[in-house]
Amino acid sequence: MNNKMFGVIEGFYGQAWSWAQRHELFDMMADWRLNSYLYAPKSDVFLRRKWREEWDQATRSELISISNKAKKNNLFFGVGLSLVDFHESKDQQALYEKIKSLNALKLSFLGVFFDDMRGDIPGLIEQQIAALRFIRQYSDAQQIIFCPTYYSFDPVLENVFGVRPYNYWKYLAANLPIHIQVFWTGPKVISDSLAVSDLVDAYRLTGRRVAVWDNYPVNDGRVTSNYLHLRPSPKRKVMTANYTSYFINPMNQYELSLPVLASAFEAVHGGSQGYGQAMAFAKQRWGDDFAEFWWEQSSVVQDLGLLNTPESTLENMRHKLQGFDNPASREWLDWLNGVYTFDPACLTE
Repeated sequence: MNNKMFGVIEGFYGQAWSWAQRHELFDMMADWRLNSYLYAPKSDVFLRRKWREEWDQATRSELISISNKAKKNNLFFGVGLSLVDFHESKDQQALYEKIKSLNALKLSFLGVFFDDMRGDIPGLIEQQIAALRFIRQYSDAQQIIFCPTYYSFDPVLENVFGVRPYNYWKYLAANLPIHIQVFWTGPKVISDSLAVSDLVDAYRLTGRRVAVWDNYPVNDGRVTSNYLHLRPSPKRKVMTANYTSYFINPMNQYELSLPVLASAFEAVHGGSQGYGQAMAFAKQRWGDDFAEFWWEQSSVVQDLGLLNTPESTLENMRHKLQGFDNPASREWLDWLNGVYTFDPACLTE
């Protein structure tokens, strides 16, 4: 895989995007300098707690379809497999069968995830690396990206998933094959900022440049579900030399995530044109009037959110939204009206 991946990971809890939306996204990504998509919605149980089982035929057909679309559009396509309750001794055959099934999708890369699982388990990292070596042996994917159980310095991970084994990162750095990439979300699970120094710190810890899993603009948490993150990626300033891959985790609201994605490459690398790119896309997509509304109201839904905004302000917002008729206005109204319910399976904020 010669080109560095920079793209989208559909890696959130709650309502997933539709197949039609994924197909549409693939047609826009090249214009935004995005070249990769990782299918890993937490709602797909056959990539998580039912990973030992097979998708139904309808879902498999849709996955083959978007894999073919990605190839046609010169995009790297991957799937994220979460090995929930994996036990090397009894799950090796099930894992082999899953890898064979994934090979049929002709993946460019494969995500192997151990995030959002208990971590205070004896032999945890040793078992994870054994699984990764086994997968590397049988997977046809050109690249594997590993998401460890502890993927940030954020203390919330130990608070929620248990105390990190004392040798976790040291063993990872010494024993994980160097060609396997490691996901990292930055100083926090949801990092307010991301700088070169943060990625240098991750390099020192893991023994390699990391693949960034950027949890902005995602809003699937108990706290973040009360906000819409509409502005271009904030306080990011990294260089391509600092990471192996970079993936943006968007919101459940597909349409409202698009301006962030359209401006992500510029914004993440510290460019000054992020706002202009986002606004240009919004005007082209929704028209001038709604684009102006979208930007003016971003201070309310992004800074104050549902719980801190007076009900009278929210009612006025609903009234104005009802005067528009486009996918973004409908998503916004659904968010205001509680259609996007918080999934309690998401244990971080």
